[in-house]
Amino acid sequence: MVRLPERLRPYFGPLKSAYTIGTWAVSPATVRLSASYGGGWLPTGVAETLEEAGGRFSLARPAEVLHRARPVGVPERYWAFEEALEETVPRVGVVELDHGRVLQPHALVVTADNRQLYELCWYFGTKRPREHPAFLHPFPPAPVEVPGRLGVLASRGDVNYYHFLHDVLPRTEVLAQAGVEPPERWYVPRATRFQKELLELWGIGEDQVVDASEVRHVRAQTLVVPGLASTIERNPPWVSRLLRDRLAPAGVDRVPGKHLLLTRGPGRNNRSVTNEPEVRALLEPWGFTPFDPGAVSVAEQIRTFAEADVIVAPHGASLANIAFCSPGSALVELFPAGSMVADFWKMADGVEGLDYRYLSGTGKRVGTTRSEFVVADITVDLKALEAMVSALLAERQARERAR
Repeated sequence: MVRLPERLRPYFGPLKSAYTIGTWAVSPATVRLSASYGGGWLPTGVAETLEEAGGRFSLARPAEVLHRARPVGVPERYWAFEEALEETVPRVGVVELDHGRVLQPHALVVTADNRQLYELCWYFGTKRPREHPAFLHPFPPAPVEVPGRLGVLASRGDVNYYHFLHDVLPRTEVLAQAGVEPPERWYVPRATRFQKELLELWGIGEDQVVDASEVRHVRAQTLVVPGLASTIERNPPWVSRLLRDRLAPAGVDRVPGKHLLLTRGPGRNNRSVTNEPEVRALLEPWGFTPFDPGAVSVAEQIRTFAEADVIVAPHGASLANIAFCSPGSALVELFPAGSMVADFWKMADGVEGLDYRYLSGTGKRVGTTRSEFVVADITVDLKALEAMVSALLAERQARERAR
């Protein structure tokens, strides 16, 4: 979700570019200000990778090549899906940093010799280390000193449900896979309802947390920094399997006929469905009922997706829950006109037995960059949706009869 007022969202692309370039332009001055008057907390150097950070590096997962089956959708063979039929996920590791720091905003990891750990701490839409938003804040508070071992779960995007579920929580498993000693506490935000609920479900209690939403600067005796499963939306299958194994309730399975239409609400310039009433009327005879994931608890979201038979949904963070879908379920993902991203198809390809379809919207085509895509709304092509859902349900009925 773009965190701009509704009327400004169409200008997200140029505003983001201006913000990023502006941050880089002023960073030499903010670094000097930090050194002279602000405690010198802004980093002055860069460690490009975990191995270069000067700590103890441990490998969790070697690089792997993912091969995906081509999805069914309209238009066929859309370039974003074609490009990701084969994709390499880089190696994932852990680094332990003596006297390492984490500086907010957006969890900038800094080594004891004042270098930012760029591999894990680049921010969305940036290309250079000093474009990170932390460089707009030359006067952060002095770090809170934490004895012992502190594990870093906080990362850029952790205020978003998708990133918290698929980026933040799996970092504990990265640590386990690397065979690294667990920390006494975790540096992670627990400001929102879903953050608190997910941490509780994951088995991380409040007494184990240094709250990153309140403690904006921290330095640990030993900072334990697990890598991200993927620093961009590659969505490797092991993450979905982990989430389902850890979070899906035992014994819950797909409920035939439980058909859901996910809603993003009425807000504009946020991938909302402009003709949602017509979509509801079209799907209602097939038993589809509206469902707003953001209106219920995390546990109820997980159970609902695990029980779902067929889901029709606009692209959005709530689709992070398809990791919990049961074998034999299906998803039709709706997109703005002529602009699609492969994020949740990649995830769906790693979920056992999940049948994925995609559908481009109708009307004026929007740009294909991510900054243009995220602020576009969706006008569903009703005839195309009717044909897709009808064919999907007919195929499923035929398979059931053949059993």
